[in-house]
Order: sequence, then C-alpha cells, then structure tokens
Amino acid sequence: MPATESIREEDLAVAMDTIAELAADIGPRRPTGPGEAAAAEALVARMRSAGVDARAEEFAGYSTFGAPFGIVLGLAILPGLLPRRRRLPRLLASTLAVAGLLTEGSLRFAPLSALLARKPSRNVVATIESRGPAERTLCLIAHMDTSRSGLIFHPRVVGWMPRWIAANSILVLLQGALEPLSAWRPTRRILGLVRGALVASLGLLGEREVRGVDVPGANDNASGCGVVTALAARLAAEPLQSTRVEVLITGCEEAGTLGAQAYRDSRGTEGRLFLNFDNVGGPGTVRFLRREGVIAKWNADEGMIAAAQGVADRRPDLRMAPEDDPAGLTYDTSPIHAVGGRALTISVQDGFIPNLHWPTDVVANVDRDGVRRTLEAGAELVGAIDRGEADGVRGG
Repeated sequence: MPATESIREEDLAVAMDTIAELAADIGPRRPTGPGEAAAAEALVARMRSAGVDARAEEFAGYSTFGAPFGIVLGLAILPGLLPRRRRLPRLLASTLAVAGLLTEGSLRFAPLSALLARKPSRNVVATIESRGPAERTLCLIAHMDTSRSGLIFHPRVVGWMPRWIAANSILVLLQGALEPLSAWRPTRRILGLVRGALVASLGLLGEREVRGVDVPGANDNASGCGVVTALAARLAAEPLQSTRVEVLITGCEEAGTLGAQAYRDSRGTEGRLFLNFDNVGGPGTVRFLRREGVIAKWNADEGMIAAAQGVADRRPDLRMAPEDDPAGLTYDTSPIHAVGGRALTISVQDGFIPNLHWPTDVVANVDRDGVRRTLEAGAELVGAIDRGEADGVRGG
C-alpha cells in the first residue's frame, strides 16, 4: 500500500471530522441507546460517501457492564443475608457467583450476558477487496459506543481500576471457596469481611449507574472510529495488493465487548488478522499492546507485534513503542485473543488514558498530532501486513 503509507492532510481531516461528528454533534453514545444508533447511521453514511459499501448489522446487547457484574456481586453477597440454616440456597448463590465471574471473564461462553442481551445494538461492517488474489484478511476495528462516569473512573483513582476488578474477582472466588466451610466461626468472620468489601464494590457500581453521566467519548473512542474511517476511505480508493480488508466498528464495547463477540461468533477468526484502534486521541506514545486483559490475560499475535515493531524501527518520528502493561480494561481484541485468534490493539497511552470515562473526554481535548501519528502508524502497519511481514510468525 505505498500511497496509503503517506498520509495526506485530507486523510487527517476525515479522521478529525469523524471525531467531531460523533463526540460533538451526536454526543454520548450509550450501548444500545439512541446515540449509539445515530453513530452507526452517521458512520455508514460517511463511509458510503467515500466509496466504502458499509452497512449496519444488528445484534442483541445491553447498556452497561454494571449489569452482569452487579449480578455476580449480588450473588456473592446473598449468602450472607440468608439464615445459616439455609445451607443449600447459600451454597447455590455462592457457586453461581463464581460461575458467573469465570464465564463472563472468559469472553468465550457467557450465559449471563446471553440472558441480559435483549436490546438491539449494531456493528458497522464493510469489506474492501484486494487488487489481486487475497492471501489474508485484515479486520480494522474501533468501537463507537461510550461509557458512563462514576467515582470508579475519577481521574485520581481510575488508574487503580484494573486492580479493583482483580481484587473483586479474588474476593468472589474466595467466598465461593469458603462458603462450604461456613459452619466454622472463624470462616464466618472471614466471609463477613469478604462480603463487606463486595457490598462496597456493589455500591460503587450503583453510584456509577445513578449519579454518573454518559460521556461524549471523543478519545474513547471517536478517535479510533476516525482513524478506521479514514483508513477505510483511503483503502477503498487504493485497495491492497493481496489483503482483503474488513471494517468493523462495534457497538456495546463498553458493555463488555459484545459487538466484537457477535462479529467473532458469526464469522470466526480463521484466516483473519484483527487490528484494533482504541483511545488514540491523546498526546502520548502510540503503543501496540503485546498483552492485555484484567482477569484473564492474553498475549497479542507475535507476527503482528513483529510487523508493528518494524514500523516503530523505520519510523521513530511516530513515537511508536510496545506496551506489556496497558492502561484500561478489556479491548475489542480481547474476545479474539480468548479463542486463539490473531489480533493487536493500538492505543495512545503512557501509563494512563487521558480523560478516560470522564465528562472531559471532549473534542477540545483530542490531540491532533496523536491522531495523525496513529493514522500514519496504522497505514504503515496495514502496508507491512499486505507485504506479508506478519505472516512469518504466528501465535498469541
């Protein structure tokens, strides 16, 4: 993709205009909400005007990650509210909490999410065929929906969010292990402390739902949508030589990567490489995430990492570097990693993500140079993948 690797001013303008349309004109885009639906319609229209045959593809979702994990925490707390003589209901609730945590965290088989998914959401999808025979398929990903603020995302404490989730996961597992031994008084005392901490966490989730506000999501993740839209428009005009490109702009990422899971389950991952852009509107380093996840941990694809490192070496001006301990939670690549697929996420961050899930995530706080460097890095990496630079090493 020689021409695409040289990003022009009009390509950056497409990205910035997309960011402004999503974050300023449409505003908050809550999963399954009217803002998310408006964003999907706007993105389809924008890509079609650039010659990309995009369409919206519906799936069932729900509006907040607080729903499944609130249920898990509630089930873990419930045994402490039941009389001790109700041994079987206590044990059942405790076991269901553990099962819910493990299945939801696996991003593979999540019956609780399936039970909750009753509202329509949608992905924006498109395919751009290669000039010659396709030797591989590359899926460019971003998510269009936005999150909600709350005390857990306050700028002074948001950096502790992954640890908070990990700690709660340990506590849910611990109460499950101790509940069968609750006839012993020392065990009951420990369970009381564990469930007291879980009550506090459930309260924080509730505070987010009641007092939080839906945020504009300029960096998270109108910025990623802008980069993918600009790349798609360029690729429609100048297709790759031997790589078919799929475009996937997901809904319900903030509810638990539901859009990415729906796309994965409908198409599979065999023969596909997934390149995700998330939170790329900051001023920091353009990171390619070699490892991600909060409860479960997954390694990114080694071939894609090698291709990204090659771009970083060739283009030091892009300030591109690997990251083994990323900020943030799960990404749309996480459910791809969970089933052994080949994926890599690009995110602009240096130990934190600016304005993450906070009302200050507005267009005025998007760094134009960060978007430009990401757009150029993305174009370089797409070109490297088309030349086969990710084909030599497989694995995750």
